[in-house]
Amino acid sequence: MKKRSKHYEFRGTVLNIPMFYDELTGTYIEEYRNFNEEPAWTADGAPFIHSVEDPCPHGEWETPYRGNTCGECRYFKPIAEHTLIGICQQQKRQWANKPQEVTL
Repeated sequence: MKKRSKHYEFRGTVLNIPMFYDELTGTYIEEYRNFNEEPAWTADGAPFIHSVEDPCPHGEWETPYRGNTCGECRYFKPIAEHTLIGICQQQKRQWANKPQEVTL
């Protein structure tokens, strides 16, 4: 089976995300790495995260309850539509980093 990947360019960083074919749905699905074990940052220092990760202690929510995932936090910004990857814009999680190409 032919390997596929999705290519995203986001804030100075190139992401190449491998995809696998799911026979049940008949579609290709993005296969994400674990950013806790293998961190990656944008060129300006924002960490990449999954929207479904547990929230960090710095999270803030628009509603009165604490969210259950990073994707519910006001600092989460998706890198594109129809992907679970985003960045955390919370200043306490920023890290200075050079532009990089990342295979996830």
